[in-house]
Amino acid sequence: MNSKELNRLEILDKIREVYYRSTGMVISFHTPGTKYTLDFFPKTKKSNYCSLIQSKKEGMKRCTQSDIIGLKEAKKSNEYFVYECHAGLIDVAIPLVYRGKDIGSIYTGQVLTRKPTEKQFEKVYQNLSFLGIDYQLLKESYFRTQVVDKDKLQYFVKLLALIGNYIITAENELFLQKKIIEKNRELYKKENEKVKLERALKDLSISVLEFEKKATEEFEALYGRNSQNNNIISKAQLFIKSNYSRNIKLDDVAAAVYLSPNYFSSLFKKITGYTFSQYLVKKRIDAAKKFLTQSDIPIKEIVLKVGFDDYNYFNRTFKRIEGIPPAEYRKNSVQ
Repeated sequence: MNSKELNRLEILDKIREVYYRSTGMVISFHTPGTKYTLDFFPKTKKSNYCSLIQSKKEGMKRCTQSDIIGLKEAKKSNEYFVYECHAGLIDVAIPLVYRGKDIGSIYTGQVLTRKPTEKQFEKVYQNLSFLGIDYQLLKESYFRTQVVDKDKLQYFVKLLALIGNYIITAENELFLQKKIIEKNRELYKKENEKVKLERALKDLSISVLEFEKKATEEFEALYGRNSQNNNIISKAQLFIKSNYSRNIKLDDVAAAVYLSPNYFSSLFKKITGYTFSQYLVKKRIDAAKKFLTQSDIPIKEIVLKVGFDDYNYFNRTFKRIEGIPPAEYRKNSVQ
């Protein structure tokens, strides 16, 4: 899938709908290489304050510049970036990246994180007076802007970034597998994730359970439950393969495939025959063996490269698994 296909992913429209109903915040996707206009959803709910500012050519220009700068900051760390726009609202830019390729970006926000005050608006208006918008009209719109608690905003955005990038990855994988499923809706959250989400968002009276249930039922109808589980564990193994050199834990991998740690641990052992810890150590030792036989890198450096942080522990673990110390293993490989 190339970046021009981003807006054609039906699942992303579903995300926009669920996200708006959950948070009350508008959301937009932008495709690289296209004119910099944002298709905020739903269009009828766009902030009146923003609409007033963007009705002026220079106001629209400033908004666009703020979004471009926000996305640039987000791409520096390849994570979401929360920023204050030129008009004093809080916006969020989320880059969507697949295998290092810029697929697109998500924008959300147009909110305040604290109740607006007269002093606050006066400061904002100093930057907007040149637009010639009626002071009282702009002020009334500003004071009607949605206020979202800062902690909740962080939670919403983390969830949106995680789902957005996961869906992009899933859609690409399925595309490379001869488009076995074009409507893959992989939002795997088991009971404890669902309960946690419901509790956090209870005051907003939303529920994503029906949407997730429908996605799960569609997947199981096409593949069957066993294939679904195998697919989840395959993704977990890929995650481990890509991150074994880091200080990853069972909770990290479980979160990557949207399962609770306990359920993931049980399912992983059932399908692979290894506990998570055993499998991670195996991957690290396998990687160390390649370094030992295919490079001249000192063993102390190899220890760090494969995810161990203690030289002696690495030596003991290697000897327990291979029967000989790493130095002897390297020596035997060149004989």
